[in-house]
Amino acid sequence: MIGVALMLLAHWAGDAADGNWLTNLPIMEVGSALFTTGLIAVFFEYIDQADAETRANQRLRKVLVEEAPAIRDAVVDGFAFAPESLTNVASPATLDRIVENTLGIQLGDKELAADAYRDLKEQIIGARQRQEDAHVSVALAPWKNGPATGEGSMFVATISWESCVTPPNPVLRFSCVSDLDTFRELSADPTSTISWYFPHLNGLDARSAEVFELVQVAVDGKTQSIRRSVRKEGQVFTCTLDDETKARDKVTVSYTYRVLVQRHGHTLHLDLSQPTKDFRAELWYGDCGIRRMNVIDYLSGPRQPRYRHLEASDPSPSVEVAYEGWTFPKGGVAFVWVLDEELS
Repeated sequence: MIGVALMLLAHWAGDAADGNWLTNLPIMEVGSALFTTGLIAVFFEYIDQADAETRANQRLRKVLVEEAPAIRDAVVDGFAFAPESLTNVASPATLDRIVENTLGIQLGDKELAADAYRDLKEQIIGARQRQEDAHVSVALAPWKNGPATGEGSMFVATISWESCVTPPNPVLRFSCVSDLDTFRELSADPTSTISWYFPHLNGLDARSAEVFELVQVAVDGKTQSIRRSVRKEGQVFTCTLDDETKARDKVTVSYTYRVLVQRHGHTLHLDLSQPTKDFRAELWYGDCGIRRMNVIDYLSGPRQPRYRHLEASDPSPSVEVAYEGWTFPKGGVAFVWVLDEELS
């Protein structure tokens, strides 16, 4: 365009009057050179356009091949040290595949990794809740409203729980039932705090206040109101948290309840219905006529629990079991005893 303009200017100067100073400048030569160069550049650009995209793709492939290891390492490191970025670029199904594939590499068995991850996901997500620093204490004492030995003899177990719960359930439910099917349903219900089974025995059943009593519930040290309702299959205690407490991410929940336990049942179970970190349980059994107390743990975790025993001859006989780390639902401990009268 500049060449054409200069050539027009040269023609205009030639047609002008003599003595015009523009006629002394090589305008025509410069315009012709620029015009010719422009035409040649446009021609070569047109010829080269067909192969330019191919060469650009080849250069891109070469760069990607040379830099692929660095890009891969950067992406892997980014996901490893900033896992929250995965949620921005991957769907839940993709995240599941990533976890299964990674676990399969570590275990060397893809099928085992898929099954293990599926079961773990059901336990964790199905529970909806986690608890930490769970501490439960149990005190056994003879029941004075029945026979001291033989059929119908009972222990009164006062059980106290305390743990940090994330997130808190808006309603805490404590149930005692005499129907096994109902008990199993409540045990599998993540919204149920405690479920206790007591069969029909010597005129007693789950509806009796002597069989099950919720003594106290506190959240972050604040005592909560309790409502009791009696039904055909048993009784239910409920405690509704206030809006301020429900809005918190983590709260400390503590509660105490009393139950009747058959002496000749020889067993007291403490079950965990949520994933639990750092669990500790202790039981005192002084003046109960127990010669020996054993602890059976069925905690689902890789570590060995710690035990402590104070024998029956001690002034305050007790046993304790503690587990450090995470243990998963459907685990727990069982205290099993042998009575003095059975050995003698």
